[in-house]
Amino acid sequence: MHKLFLALRYLRKKRIVFFGIAAVTLCVALLIVITSIFNGFVRSLHDYWRQSQGQIQLSPRIAMHPYEALVEQIENIDGIAAARATTGTGGLLYLGPGDVRAVGIVGLDLNRNARDEIFHKGLLLQSAPTFQKPVADFSLSPEIQEKFTAWYEKKFRRPPTAADMPVGIIVGIGVLAQPDKLTDKYDRHAIIEQLRQRKEPMYIISGKQGEMTAQKIRRLCWPVDVLETGTLHADTNLIYLPFDYTRDLVGNVGPTGEKECLGQIGIYLEPNIKNPIEIARITQQVQQTWMRFATTRMNWSEPKAANVNISDPMQTPNALLITQEIRKQLAIMQILVGLVCVVAALLIFVTLKMIVMQRTKDIGIIRALGSTRVGIAAIFLAYGAAVGLTGSILGLALGAWSTRNINLIESVITKLLGFKIWKSGVYFFRDIPNEVDWSSTWWILITGLITATLGALLPAIRAARLQPVDSLRYE
Repeated sequence: MHKLFLALRYLRKKRIVFFGIAAVTLCVALLIVITSIFNGFVRSLHDYWRQSQGQIQLSPRIAMHPYEALVEQIENIDGIAAARATTGTGGLLYLGPGDVRAVGIVGLDLNRNARDEIFHKGLLLQSAPTFQKPVADFSLSPEIQEKFTAWYEKKFRRPPTAADMPVGIIVGIGVLAQPDKLTDKYDRHAIIEQLRQRKEPMYIISGKQGEMTAQKIRRLCWPVDVLETGTLHADTNLIYLPFDYTRDLVGNVGPTGEKECLGQIGIYLEPNIKNPIEIARITQQVQQTWMRFATTRMNWSEPKAANVNISDPMQTPNALLITQEIRKQLAIMQILVGLVCVVAALLIFVTLKMIVMQRTKDIGIIRALGSTRVGIAAIFLAYGAAVGLTGSILGLALGAWSTRNINLIESVITKLLGFKIWKSGVYFFRDIPNEVDWSSTWWILITGLITATLGALLPAIRAARLQPVDSLRYE
């Protein structure tokens, strides 16, 4: 008991020890923040890819037509929450005179995609409380139809037919506008007003899938909504069209006389499905469902015609490469921050060495009263452990608070410096990941505790080796 009493007494008397505690606190807090941000960045990439592509992908290698029927059959499999078919190609979007953008054209079932909370909240108009329709869709409002009719009659001197009407599209927010340089945020109200004031359509210029010869396709379109996902690629490069319209736009006429296209189906599992064995079972059932569909509904008899690619998008070479590079950068940052731990150990070493020199007579008295060398060493090791424990607890609190409020801290620093530190154009996501990686905190806390204890090791050995007689005569 006297060992703990003396350790606490020394902690209270020597104010220099607070520098050691501060160093451990800073080390632990920085490690928690950096580890949480980097691992959060990886999780954000995982969530984005899985949210956009699903945990399982089914990609027929031959163009086909009835994707919707296949989606309905897949959704009947136990353990699957949703399935969404998409198709697409590259193209150009003509916004106005002198303003042409290269874009990715994505055909999707908006009703199914809008069930996803992130997608639905990203819609500027159709997620608003004042939106009157029960579900999101691509239909043109009466106001847009009137504007198009006025533009068409002025340009072609005749009223438009139903076939002349433009297709409704949803545009990535970065295609229409640029974010503020200081805040990296879009002016949503200005963009909505820009949509409402638009008086002429846009043009989509694309080509057919699989065509060996160039065949330019030009179609009229009108933006009915804008989508902001918070990810650079989707916000600045993609436009969204109805799936059937995109299939007819980029597909070719098949043997049945229907337009067929290449596409893929993203399959989303129930949240409680995490067991690899259960996922393998569902994957096998998806494969079997596809085989039955290909042979019965589409009359494909050749096995190679029914070949599909079912895989986790996070296991693709590109995703693995990005994840590995992020892990390497995290390791480098952890090593650099680890130097702060070395500073903390040195501070504790210097502090305890001073205490040993100043308390030599005290050590001699304790030894004369019967305390062992191990007991003397334990006093100073307990001193270092107390510094490490205190600093680790404070560092955990500071690191967790800083991580949770990292975007607020970044915005304050941005205002002070006058330029944006975290930009979506560099880091892919608009917001900094702010979830604390609690699974990594245990080894960080242990690191802080071990660092302080190691700093106390040499002074503890020195104190233990002092002879009682020499200590009592020490001046």
